[in-house]
Amino acid sequence: MIAKITRGSNPGNIGAYLHGPGHANEHFYERNGGRYAGGVVVGGNVFVTGDADEKAWVKEMRAAMRTRPEITKPIWQASLRNTVEDRRLTDAEWAQAGQSFAESMGFAEHPWVMVRHADDHVHVVVCRVSDEGTVWHGRNDRRAAQSACTRLELEHGLQTAPRRREAGRGKRSVLAVRQQQEQQAQVVAARRAEWEQIRKFVERDTPAPRRQPSKPQQQQRIPPAHPVEQMQHLRRLGPSREDRGRGL
Repeated sequence: MIAKITRGSNPGNIGAYLHGPGHANEHFYERNGGRYAGGVVVGGNVFVTGDADEKAWVKEMRAAMRTRPEITKPIWQASLRNTVEDRRLTDAEWAQAGQSFAESMGFAEHPWVMVRHADDHVHVVVCRVSDEGTVWHGRNDRRAAQSACTRLELEHGLQTAPRRREAGRGKRSVLAVRQQQEQQAQVVAARRAEWEQIRKFVERDTPAPRRQPSKPQQQQRIPPAHPVEQMQHLRRLGPSREDRGRGL
């Protein structure tokens, strides 16, 4: 059995949802051989068992809320769902389970109602403010609800539903955390060493880049050996530095 918890401030809103047909008539209840859309009251302490609408129990909760108007989110709601392997509980069995759940959670003296939505799940709605103005705070409600569901599974022979934290997996000690961190550090170091070896192997097996052949140097032109060609060559070059100093 799994419990999902929400809180709100308006019992009329949750009542309209629980007894309404839903977006696609996904919620049904059976009565006198018929099947009807919505939900039906199967348990609680506001004496509205069998009602197919929320008017009576919403009125009771609003009257209790007026005794402590400063309380924010006075409406507490939990959906209780069985696993797919569980047998179908009767309305009377759900009512008994609801009373046990209310006593385990500590709100049995506050106005509460159980609405059946389908074969496998119900909704429990509680006004955290009682008729006398006392407040049920619901501290650690999720953990308490899981413990209550475990007891209901044993009482009604239901399958054990998975919990968020399995037994034996509580808070770890500082030593256990350090050991895990050291193991993780060793794994990281080993992976780094492995990648370093791979990098070296890759570099060793990669051929060195080929040298580009150097460009041939431009050969210096040798002046021609024929006297006439020498004279033409000197004329192209112009006067030498010594000749310019002499004024030639």
